[in-house]
Amino acid sequence: MHLHSIASQSKSFRSARATALRQLAAMGCARFDLGVLRAHGMMLLHESLTASQIRARFEWLRRENARRAHVFARPHGLSRLTLVDDLSASALNSMKRAGFAPTLVVETSPGNFQAWLKHSRGFSSRESSTVAARELAARFRGDPSSADWRHFGRLAGFINQKPNRRLPNGLQPEVLLRESSGAVFAEASRFQVEVDRMVERAHLLRLARLRVCSPLNRRTTRTLADFHQHPRYRGDLHRADMAWASYAARHGVSATEITAAICGARDLSKKGGVRRQVAYAERTAEKAISNLAATTIAAAASVEAPGA
Repeated sequence: MHLHSIASQSKSFRSARATALRQLAAMGCARFDLGVLRAHGMMLLHESLTASQIRARFEWLRRENARRAHVFARPHGLSRLTLVDDLSASALNSMKRAGFAPTLVVETSPGNFQAWLKHSRGFSSRESSTVAARELAARFRGDPSSADWRHFGRLAGFINQKPNRRLPNGLQPEVLLRESSGAVFAEASRFQVEVDRMVERAHLLRLARLRVCSPLNRRTTRTLADFHQHPRYRGDLHRADMAWASYAARHGVSATEITAAICGARDLSKKGGVRRQVAYAERTAEKAISNLAATTIAAAASVEAPGA
């Protein structure tokens, strides 16, 4: 009986490990973050692990899980994956009919699912990844509070230790891997274009808000146009922007006001799209504020330094 029990436990261990590794393979990431949330609330975070490194930790993960810890995984950094959490079976079917078939589906408790969708290309920014997650959650009735660029999902093969997921028989449910195709969803390319447009619209709205700000602060007597027209800069408007930003910062103008002034003073289309234009203005403002802070600190240190 004892030998039978050992053999059964060994088989269960191998089966759970194989399930978890199938999930990681379907996700298709080079590296993952592993999260172990203990019952008392402490999160143990292991970042940038390969699937092999997670495999090597599996015995420890099983022990932690047996002590009521939750086991989670996510891609390390930006990726081409989006998690949609807390889905019903009908929502999953709606996704598939609409061309948004998940690359993998995990059943976290009976009738509750997490779906990972694989996009045609990786996201270039946290913003675009978060926009995609929020749009998918809204479209398919997922949990909006889990819709961001790097949310953890449960790792299949372990037990869901949430008390409110306890089964009628008193046991906690196993996290099951229901699908693991590893495939890109059919509408991925079209959806990526939609996400890019949403991000661009958000930047346009941001730019519009910046432009309604007063481009000049009463604490300054020289305008940005004065700097643009000054012969010292010989038409180099980039240098003129930086010089005015530094001048404005010295006169107490905030980074937001400096950004607004630069966005509203001239055509910045040579910098690229709206996102690049705003980013240029923000970089210039931040550099001016940063340089002022460094100069102030250096001056203070010089005053306080003891004589030789």
